[in-house]
Amino acid sequence: MKVRVIEPFQTKKGMIHAGMIIEIPPALLEKLQGKVEAIHSPVADMKPEPEAWLTESGELRTRGAFDNLAAEIVRLTADNLSLQRELLIRHCQAYDRRHIGRLWEEWEERAAIMEHNGGLSREEAEYQAASRLHLLAFMDIRAAARSGNRGVINT
Repeated sequence: MKVRVIEPFQTKKGMIHAGMIIEIPPALLEKLQGKVEAIHSPVADMKPEPEAWLTESGELRTRGAFDNLAAEIVRLTADNLSLQRELLIRHCQAYDRRHIGRLWEEWEERAAIMEHNGGLSREEAEYQAASRLHLLAFMDIRAAARSGNRGVINT
């Protein structure tokens, strides 16, 4: 990181004079506190916030990198669960073709733990687990599977 020297100091390689601009590792900034000040680059400091939106036809568009794209999909499609399900499946399959299956297994496991350890009813445990995993759009399929009617996930 670039810093401006505000108070001269000695190094093994010689004297660093006030007013000089030098490059130092970020870890040294705290050690040299009072002797240097960070120079912030507007370009480096300007990290655009990631952005996601739906087109009129329901296609997901993004700009930037999301830590949790599934949460963003859920936020954008809260009023359209079938679109939410479609986009989550597409997102999961793009990530890894077996990802949705692993999420389904994790959902079952979390629900069982919440039911057993947390004393929740099975339905409430499944709902809470689905909410944490961003799978609420799949509750109807889960209920059908539990009742013996194997739901089909339409993509």
